[in-house]
Amino acid sequence: MAGAVPPSTPFLTKYKQQLHNDRVISSFIARPEVAHPMPFQKNWWTGVSQTIRGWFSWSVQDVAAGASSARTVEAVRFRAIEAAPIIWMLGKVQSGKSSIVQRLTRASEAEVGEGFRPMTKTARIFDFPPEAPVVRFLDTRGLGETGYDPAEDIAASERQAQLLLVVLRAGDPAQDAVFEATRAIRARHPAWPVVVAQTWLHALYPFPPSHPEPYPFDSDGLKIPDALARALTHQRQQFGALGGTGAVMFVPLDFTRPDDGLAPPDYGLDALLAALSEALPSAVMARIDALHADRGGKIASEARSAILGYAVVAGAADALPIVAIAAVPAVQGAMLRTLGSRFSVEWTAADIGSLLGAVGTAALVRQGIGFALKQAAKLIPVYGQIGGAAAASLSSFAFTYALGYAACVYLKGRRTGVAASTRDIQEAYREALVKAFDIFRASQEPAK
Repeated sequence: MAGAVPPSTPFLTKYKQQLHNDRVISSFIARPEVAHPMPFQKNWWTGVSQTIRGWFSWSVQDVAAGASSARTVEAVRFRAIEAAPIIWMLGKVQSGKSSIVQRLTRASEAEVGEGFRPMTKTARIFDFPPEAPVVRFLDTRGLGETGYDPAEDIAASERQAQLLLVVLRAGDPAQDAVFEATRAIRARHPAWPVVVAQTWLHALYPFPPSHPEPYPFDSDGLKIPDALARALTHQRQQFGALGGTGAVMFVPLDFTRPDDGLAPPDYGLDALLAALSEALPSAVMARIDALHADRGGKIASEARSAILGYAVVAGAADALPIVAIAAVPAVQGAMLRTLGSRFSVEWTAADIGSLLGAVGTAALVRQGIGFALKQAAKLIPVYGQIGGAAAASLSSFAFTYALGYAACVYLKGRRTGVAASTRDIQEAYREALVKAFDIFRASQEPAK
């Protein structure tokens, strides 16, 4: 009927509220002549606070829909893959590439060994975690083959590649194929940093083998076995001549199994993480650091990486606020589905309602919103400059991350038959919320 007013719906109500909030924020952004900062600050935070309240009034139906949809899970995975950074690894077979991937991701040997899949005719890719990748490792297999041309691999990965991680077995001086491939890639991307991992150090130790302690390769004047020193120097001279403007860093390391009897089994890991921290953008390194943030933590170590992956996707969903109204609950639902699979527990709508009821009380949501706004203030140097998007992205990431850890406590109770208390669920939520803000803040640090 002409002139009829369409019926109101919850989505339209949220949409109209969002438009109102955006107008409030935009009106102040457009008025730099305002003399008194306090009214600006008050109205700006009010608008953002209302927006976040609208987005994070959790709907059991919305989250349950994501948890029950295999299509949603696959869509979230695709979105994560599109955004995940690639670390491009170059090295011969048996040089130690898989061991490095295992240490950086804290995945099991089996996960790494079975997780690589073909990407091009000469390269394979490892997505970690597979359900919502935080980082991807590209392994070139064609090195040493006659006529290997890296052009196809470059075309497949250069949009998301962040650095080259060259892996050289310290006792192998015949590295011409690796050098030529690295030089070809560097010629196309001269600013890409290169980290050269020099592995299998123990093969050049005198008998009985033992690691020199303290780690001597980042200091002068500390004793290194002569044979090892000569081998490392030869490789550094060769790869130091790559050219280009990006940094070239060398990291001697030796990763073994604990039962090999050569302690520590992660010799040089801290040096590798330090080199990556220097070479990678803060947003990428924050992801890797987060995988190492709670070694020995009691909560679902097997689910930690998946939680981080889904939280990253949820934070990215807020680039388009209207999309986020539907997208964030769908991502959270997909996360719960994946976590349920990890714990061998199948979710029901009643289960999800019980979990959200435990973490979604009014007091807890208010605490989270207040914390989010205070932390967001530290990230934004000038009020109004992309502030709403930053605060929303922060909150989506943090609340999804915290919900994942709370879900692990709930699922552990389901699996063992001893129901988790609301207090335990809320404690896991609060602790993870604090950790999530730290991760997000680290990802927003200025470029090095």
